Amino acid sequence: MLNGEGHDHTVDWWTLGILLYEMLVGIPPFFNKNKHKMYFLIKEHKVTFPVPEKHNIYVSPDATDLINKLLMKKKDDRIGAKGGVKEILEHPFFKELDIPAMMAKKLTPGYMPDINDGELKYFDQRLIKDQTVEMSVVPADRQKLIGKNKNQFDGF
Repeated sequence: MLNGEGHDHTVDWWTLGILLYEMLVGIPPFFNKNKHKMYFLIKEHKVTFPVPEKHNIYVSPDATDLINKLLMKKKDDRIGAKGGVKEILEHPFFKELDIPAMMAKKLTPGYMPDINDGELKYFDQRLIKDQTVEMSVVPADRQKLIGKNKNQFDGF
């Protein structure tokens, strides 16, 4: 909310663009150690991509195009703003993805990490053992407060 405006669903598409960029490049697209400069870059600067010969990082033209469309400054111009996830999944970046198989969770990942028990010691063991977890990570007193105020934003 750097512009003092509220957010709508298009913030999710912005976030997807940030995540996709970071996964492909290794750092967020507007990163700067100086937080004020970073905010300026977010608000005013175009997305830049690494030069493959200089940085040894290649981002395909389809990925570059999708990221640029997800990171449009004006939220109404952002891909997905009008057509939702369908519009995004129709982008050429996803042309090789079998979307029905993905939605049915029938795709085999291209990479499955070899995980030993020691690497999972910091995860909630109930999640690792496929047990249903019905409790919340929110403390009980906070759950009561949330329940008490759950209708505060109706019609917001």
